[in-house]
Amino acid sequence: MKKRSGVFVLGGMAIGLVALAGCSSSGSSGSGDGKVELTFSAWGNPAELKVYQRAVDAFNEQSDSVEVELTGIPNDNYFQTLTTRLQGGQAPDLFYVGAEDISTLISNGTIEPLSEFLNTDASYVTADEFADGLWGASQKDNEIYGLPVDCNPFLMYYNKGMFEEAGIKTPQEYFDEGNWNWEAMEEVTSQLRDAGKYGFVQEGGHGNIINWVWANGGLFAEDDQIVADENDLTLEAFEFVERMVADKNFIFSGTLPEGQGMDAMFMSNQVGMVGAGRWLTPMFLETSIDFDYIPWPTNTEEEIPSVNIATAYMSANAKGDHVEEAMEFVSFYTSQLGQETRLDGEGNAVPSVEGIDEVVVNQEKPEHGSYLLDARQTGRVVGLEFTAPGLNKELEDIYEVMLLGDLSPEEAVDQAAEVARDMLGES
Repeated sequence: MKKRSGVFVLGGMAIGLVALAGCSSSGSSGSGDGKVELTFSAWGNPAELKVYQRAVDAFNEQSDSVEVELTGIPNDNYFQTLTTRLQGGQAPDLFYVGAEDISTLISNGTIEPLSEFLNTDASYVTADEFADGLWGASQKDNEIYGLPVDCNPFLMYYNKGMFEEAGIKTPQEYFDEGNWNWEAMEEVTSQLRDAGKYGFVQEGGHGNIINWVWANGGLFAEDDQIVADENDLTLEAFEFVERMVADKNFIFSGTLPEGQGMDAMFMSNQVGMVGAGRWLTPMFLETSIDFDYIPWPTNTEEEIPSVNIATAYMSANAKGDHVEEAMEFVSFYTSQLGQETRLDGEGNAVPSVEGIDEVVVNQEKPEHGSYLLDARQTGRVVGLEFTAPGLNKELEDIYEVMLLGDLSPEEAVDQAAEVARDMLGES
């Protein structure tokens, strides 16, 4: 893998993001200096896009033949926009794909198989460099269709200043005592609620709900079978989340004020805690908020519970004009060098390749960056549920009805299990 060696210096290169309307597969032919021009699209807040740009700049600086241009697509309609452009032949040459969506693109043949390319000298990375357990639905029939760009084990962010102002014991204090469990979570969110704040923002996606299931020792799927409606601990997790929303300890993200996402609520000191991976960190560091990480509260005997490891994959457009060059950049961006360039310092994720874990803990804030590595060690990627195209959306719809108070936890579990079995059988 001759291309994997070397050090690239970023000399304060300007970051320019262009509108998506200007990118298309058919337009990625060549630049004035003879380089092949590739378009690359990803979701992310402005701070995240700056992180992505670091690796784009590094690649462009060292490549004599390829120039890559990054374009951001809004999170809320990312996959819809991407699939529309793929269907219309106007998609970027390479792009991020969510773990819950990649099975759709594999099934319709719009992304390029990568396994053969990864075994060539043109690739910056090999498949065995990635941490075990991150492939999820990106593999089918022993073929790889997307490389884990990095990974994001879930934990909780908490506003230290808000806890101090309200005179509330911090999650870290509970954790140090060995008592960071659901009883403690209910206690601190009740106190935040009584102080006129929101305690925690609960999102409705399967990847968000499964954190509570796993942190309670429950299971949604096991041995390629759906078992959610047969597992008492799973129902117990649904009941806890539903009760916390009903009691206003948590606020369902679908009921937040217009234009207010959980990140904005956190930065404006309206909510004390949010659940996410490292992707919110660069944006929060641009504020004056004093925040830190804490592992997910657990009812198991494990100090660091198993949580969802959110993983995006990078794929190449199978119908692009320059598929080989696109795969080259995919391999660079996800390689040890590409990830270190992006994630060092104020990075937005945890490496998916081995050997560069120091990029997560070599900054002063937040204090407990090591919890991200702990959560990666104990966590796992959602597997079976994301292999059926569209199942994630069906599950989210069920959970949202429950969180709005129109479905009991038991009904939600039963419906989710039934829908999952049906769609997995069809797939």
